[in-house]
Amino acid sequence: MAPSVPAYAEILERAERLRPLLAGQTAASEAARRVTDESITAMKEAGMFRLLSSRLYGGWETSLRAQATTAAIVAQGCAATSWLQMVLGAHTWVLGSFPPGCQDEVFGPSPDVLIAGTLSSQGTARQVEGGWMVQGRWQFCSGVDHADWLLVGTLQRDTPDGKPRSLHVVLPLADALVDDTWFTLGMRATGSKDLVLEDVFVPEHRTMPTGTLFDGRSPHAARHETNLYKAPVISSLALQAGGTILGMARAAYDAIVERTRVRKEVYTAGRKADSAGTQRRVAEAHAELVSAELLLQRTCGGFEALAETGRPATLEERAELKWGATYPSELCRRAVERLYAASGAHAVYDDAPLQRMFRDINTVVHHAAIDLDSTAEMYGRVALGLPPGTPIL
Repeated sequence: MAPSVPAYAEILERAERLRPLLAGQTAASEAARRVTDESITAMKEAGMFRLLSSRLYGGWETSLRAQATTAAIVAQGCAATSWLQMVLGAHTWVLGSFPPGCQDEVFGPSPDVLIAGTLSSQGTARQVEGGWMVQGRWQFCSGVDHADWLLVGTLQRDTPDGKPRSLHVVLPLADALVDDTWFTLGMRATGSKDLVLEDVFVPEHRTMPTGTLFDGRSPHAARHETNLYKAPVISSLALQAGGTILGMARAAYDAIVERTRVRKEVYTAGRKADSAGTQRRVAEAHAELVSAELLLQRTCGGFEALAETGRPATLEERAELKWGATYPSELCRRAVERLYAASGAHAVYDDAPLQRMFRDINTVVHHAAIDLDSTAEMYGRVALGLPPGTPIL
């Protein structure tokens, strides 16, 4: 029987209702360097982890817009929880393009299954009878403490033509060693630890060629009710990350503005809110966040227009989607940096929420999917009629 999928407005309301609970768990998650079980349970009960899981398995199969928009709402309660929603949800979405046998194995027990891992090809794969032997170390595996399965990228070096081939593989968490290396500047509660695999066998049905997968050309994507799983992977990942970062920046803006309204100058006892410099910072930050949201929503529309056709994106469309999904994160970073610079000395203490917000956003924007310099170069090259210069789009 087909699942009952809530209306878009109801999904957003569910995300809004999560905010107080998640905010109350933030300090505990930060201290533990992992999102609390209470937060993960609440997210599951609200359906946030089935937004991008297939209706074939009881998921909601909604849209990238629903994922990005709810991630922004959740981030206003807890940045780390939103980041896990984004990463784990993105991996759920990617698995919708894997062979049916893999999807049956992973999603058969529950559409709320959590899949951690790393999409970059940091390990190696060696072909053997019936599958692949995989080994290596993968960094930045956000949410691995809560995961059931793993999705990782690998390189096959011993190819017939001598050219390395990239392959993505799926395996149960029990096959991996988790190495706790996550001691960082920010996003500490994401628990983005290392994975270590030592000659682990992965059957053929749990693998996909990376090029086919990332370009949205998997034949297995056509088995679902919608064209959700036919979008290019890297630009969609940037869009989802942008949702989380927008929510983080909104939370920082609200906290700084609220504090500044009553803050006094330490030497003159004058109101900080009366400062023209402060007023300009607030105005510019607000415009940047509005611009970021509009650009993200425009990019969501681009993905939806593409989904209506069911065809692969052209090079120009992929460049437009990737840049439109990436630049909002830079606007959010600038907004938070500008406001934090005028937030006073008390914002430097470890127990100051503003300090955590500043650390978090300056950590998360280092994600490779939203690298500003390489994405700007790529878009500029394509706009000027040149080759993109990178496969990451």
